[in-house]
Amino acid sequence: MGEEVTLVGRYRLDERLGHGAMGVVWKAFDLRLNRHVAVKILADHLSGEPQKVERFLTEAKIGAALEHPGITMVFDVDEHDGHAFFVMELLTGQDLAAVLSHARNGLPIERVVRIAERLARALAAAHAKNVVHRDVKPANIMLLRHDRPKICDFGVARFRQDAGSKATSGIGTAAYMAPEQFDGHLDSRADLYSLGCVMYEMLTGDKPFYGSSAQQLMYQHAMIEPIAPSSTRSDIPSVVEDLVLQLLAKKPDNRPQTGTEVAERLRAMQRVEPSVEEPPAPIFVKPFAPAKTKELYRRPPIQLLKSGAAGHRRITDENTVKAIAKVLHQSGVDAKVTGLTRGPACSRCEIHLGPTTQPGEVIALRSRIATAVGNPEARVILMARSSSPLPGVQAVAIELPHPKADTVSAGDVLRELPSTDSDRPLIAGLGRDRDGHPVALDLMRSLHLLIGGSIKDPATDPVRVIITSVLMRMSVEEVRMLLIDGQVDALSPFTGLPHLVEPIVTKLQAAAKALAWAVAEMERRYDDLSAVGYRTVDQYNKGVFTGRIPAPLRSLGDASLPHPRVLIVVNELAEVRSSAAEIDQLARLGKAAGVHIVLRTTRPDERTLTQQVKRYIPGRLGLPVRSPEASLRLLDHTGAETLGLGEALLRRSGEDLPRLLHLARVSDEEVAAVVGHCRRQE
Repeated sequence: MGEEVTLVGRYRLDERLGHGAMGVVWKAFDLRLNRHVAVKILADHLSGEPQKVERFLTEAKIGAALEHPGITMVFDVDEHDGHAFFVMELLTGQDLAAVLSHARNGLPIERVVRIAERLARALAAAHAKNVVHRDVKPANIMLLRHDRPKICDFGVARFRQDAGSKATSGIGTAAYMAPEQFDGHLDSRADLYSLGCVMYEMLTGDKPFYGSSAQQLMYQHAMIEPIAPSSTRSDIPSVVEDLVLQLLAKKPDNRPQTGTEVAERLRAMQRVEPSVEEPPAPIFVKPFAPAKTKELYRRPPIQLLKSGAAGHRRITDENTVKAIAKVLHQSGVDAKVTGLTRGPACSRCEIHLGPTTQPGEVIALRSRIATAVGNPEARVILMARSSSPLPGVQAVAIELPHPKADTVSAGDVLRELPSTDSDRPLIAGLGRDRDGHPVALDLMRSLHLLIGGSIKDPATDPVRVIITSVLMRMSVEEVRMLLIDGQVDALSPFTGLPHLVEPIVTKLQAAAKALAWAVAEMERRYDDLSAVGYRTVDQYNKGVFTGRIPAPLRSLGDASLPHPRVLIVVNELAEVRSSAAEIDQLARLGKAAGVHIVLRTTRPDERTLTQQVKRYIPGRLGLPVRSPEASLRLLDHTGAETLGLGEALLRRSGEDLPRLLHLARVSDEEVAAVVGHCRRQE
């Protein structure tokens, strides 16, 4: 059939819009009612297959039965010259897949919530009539004006009462398919799982899972926990993220049970979270002046943290460079030495290879190079990419281990952070990478951190470095700390710190009470946010400071900053297993409330590192562990079992591979000097 053909004397075909597995869709004109419509015609090669014809007509019956503004309406079904067809409303807009293709970092949060609520109500209407769509995905969702979505293409949908408990397995699109659907189970909660996948993509611009085959994707849907959306986009409200992760639960019983429930939760988010950054109506309260303590408080001077060994910046050692270049020249290898970079444990010399030079030609010269530079431990490694700005330049690196590793000073690391990072208060200077560059962790972005493994030198304890880094930037009014020390004396250098909510907790029963207090504090903050329609404590504090809203009656902070950041450090997670529910709740919901958690364990076993703990704490720091299994459990990668003294593997939120670093060091004397300064400010 082609243009200008009129079906059954009524529907004139004007323009071919597209085609699918079952047939071709046309833009048509209804001559009887004088309106544009869409017509779907069964494919020619399927007309002789009774089962396919029945499947096609079932799609029309399902569409006609679902009279809902969020679902494409079906007006008519008929046959023309042996070709079955049905007539639908013509939708003008873009499908969601096309919209997302131009929004690689996701859509605005309020837009995602609005679209998802309407989709959930449409699915609820379908489920109420015992229809399961089975293929909810962006390509099957049309967005009309004012973000009104329409669910399309019920080609693989089924009536539950017809299908029973089983249906054809694997029907649908694997990237958005619930684990039970792949096995053929027909359940409306599978559509809610698909809705969770769609929401995940709207929020982040990425699908929850990627794979080259349906089997790979379905293995991930069934076995792998998705990365928390906030790890790739920090402005996602925790209530939105929680809903998405619940929709993506592996077991249907752990998901929201109905589309109506999902829609109501999304509707509540729209009521709580305004679509503008600040509520427009100011409140009559007189603006508060900054507290005097904030004016008088002086942060510890950076000079309290000593400098370590010099020489970690990029240097040029003429003798070493000339010796290596001479070996290459005498061996007839077309390659160029580009300089020497000194790291904490070794110096690295990069060699750019000529167009026809193979890496093996340089690798074969390892012993000659080692002799020439006077370092028998010299090694040659392949580089994933060179530092050359020219495309296609291959490179190898010659690593020259130092007789003794440099001391990595926490003070030096903090001093070398870029000014843009230094202005961010919750940044911890963890150490240096293999090339000597400072490595920092931004808790404002990563929120939480999970540390596993053991250290021999307390001065390189990353927990100690994190707390010290925060103290160098934040006053008592800006951050409060809750320190739980399961090792009794590991955190004792911070005794008497004015930033503490209560004295350092060392007993198990007291730890449970302290974490229960933290949950209650978080809930109080959410109550305050809900009362005024703000999304985060940063907005709330700004509203109080500028006089838009009154200060709360009960808060940790003062009249100008009522809700300071709360940093919770648990030094031995294995000792507080009884408070796992509280820790899980703080990790899930702490973002908007300004609560950050650092968990440390020397026992990274299955009882301690549960899936609940790992799910909401994507930031990981691996210290030396005893086995590859322990490393895999902590970092989702092996490698921590081979770490040397003072080394660690850092895997930040959103990063696929962990990064080797040499831990920063802060001595007892330095900690005492910083704590003493803070105590004098009290």
